[in-house]
Amino acid sequence: MIFTRSDEDTASQASPRVARALETYRSVIACHEHIARGNGVHSLTAALMLPCYQAEFRNFALAMTPEEERELRYALDSICETAA
Repeated sequence: MIFTRSDEDTASQASPRVARALETYRSVIACHEHIARGNGVHSLTAALMLPCYQAEFRNFALAMTPEEERELRYALDSICETAA
């Protein structure tokens, strides 16, 4: 998956907690990509790190205020739209 400049703009405009959640979400996506490629050591490392990144993302999401949740949903929607 390739992230466009608008994804970076979204993260730079986001509140600090939302920006960290977006960074973690990108790490989750990268892990999935490495696992899908099955390229040796990198896919093994990605498989080991994936649950950690998912838990970190979940913790960010649970700690967010309703306003931050809306901000995160909007940012994730824009990421998903550009990927489609």
